[in-house]
Amino acid sequence: MMRGKWTVPLLSISVIILCCITLAVIWILPYLTSVDPAEQQAALFALDHTPMEHVLRVQMYTGGPTDLTVTGTDAFGRKLYAFVRHNSATIIYQSQTVSKQRAEAAVYGLHASIVSIVSAVPGLVDTNSITAVFQRASGNAVWEITARLQDGGFLFAYVDMYTGKLLTSFETGNAPTLQPTL
Repeated sequence: MMRGKWTVPLLSISVIILCCITLAVIWILPYLTSVDPAEQQAALFALDHTPMEHVLRVQMYTGGPTDLTVTGTDAFGRKLYAFVRHNSATIIYQSQTVSKQRAEAAVYGLHASIVSIVSAVPGLVDTNSITAVFQRASGNAVWEITARLQDGGFLFAYVDMYTGKLLTSFETGNAPTLQPTL
């Protein structure tokens, strides 16, 4: 008889706790997703305004100006890049460019103290600006390669997407380290 008095309140409290946990997860879940609205808009723009049928990846090119590069495939399975800037997209088929591996090899050949390649992002050169990259590029597209150096710094290099030739590079100093205070 005593057992029945505790069963209903215990079950009720368990259900309330379970509901609170479920609501907390539902509230937090949107903050845990990795979908960036700008990247999502660029992917949708590329799907709507280019021959792209499937999106494989969206990356940010920071070589100036900042663009979003959407990598995907067309209806025939051919890989292409859609460079989305404002409300326009420029496409280049991957078969017209050098591979990411060849661009990375050009950077490895430049600097012996590279620990690893952090990123390799295809991007468009701004044809309205007179920069060292644009003046040396054979076309309108480059690979922006970021590499980690042994001293903790970074190497940023730009490789012509059509020829695989290194256009320019620069390094940052070593990364700051925090010394513990005793």
